Amino acid sequence: MLHSTLGRFRLLLWLQGLSYVLLLFVAFPLKNAGIFPQSVTWFGNLYGFLFLMYMLFMVSLYTTQKWRLRRPIALFFISFIPLGNFVYDFFVFRKMDQSQGAAK
Repeated sequence: MLHSTLGRFRLLLWLQGLSYVLLLFVAFPLKNAGIFPQSVTWFGNLYGFLFLMYMLFMVSLYTTQKWRLRRPIALFFISFIPLGNFVYDFFVFRKMDQSQGAAK
């Protein structure tokens, strides 16, 4: 998976999606319950860093892989849907891998 640029992007896609889910469903409840008030700051910083890396990597792939404009736009909006990154990876990138594997 990490041998190609697309594979590294898919890993970043998963990490960014996981950080978003942790922020929404772990950090916010911990803060609101008063158990760990700094959790949103910590998870928010992690999510923000991964989101910026995700966007930069996506723009890089858009230019090098000659993607149509709709793929980066879809990836941008899907990144704000909890678990959206995982669903997109499953339905789009895995099918791309299968079609490339069949072509070899």
